Amino acid sequence: MQKLQESERSNQRAKISWEQSKQDLEMAKSCIRTSPDTSCLLSNQSAINAFSSILNAKGFFQLPAYSSIEMLNICSSIFPEFEKTRIYCETLDSSLNRDLLGQPRQKNISFTEAFAKTSYDASLAIQKIIKDYFKQNKDLFFEP
Repeated sequence: MQKLQESERSNQRAKISWEQSKQDLEMAKSCIRTSPDTSCLLSNQSAINAFSSILNAKGFFQLPAYSSIEMLNICSSIFPEFEKTRIYCETLDSSLNRDLLGQPRQKNISFTEAFAKTSYDASLAIQKIIKDYFKQNKDLFFEP
């Protein structure tokens, strides 16, 4: 992970990450019933992009893109108030131990509609916390 100076460009990257996070979450919701595995993946990606938006705004780039817990660890080292999202990140990252690519990793674990809904709710909670933070700190960030 690298850090540059905060700038208009870093703020623009943050806005793009935030918009992508919202789109990922909308798509996750739309496929809970039809494709729970895809929904779980999109929910996790939404959280990763939401954390990226905070970090991008502060000048960070080349962020990891595979784990919401990894993103939280970076984010909470700068903004400790995001530690409250850990429980949601743990839910989301539990899907990484599941059969995303059709290869068994653990027995008796599958993507269900219920788990997809739980993942969606976890990502929605993370997004709400970050959005509230943006709103409370408008002078430091963009308006979500």
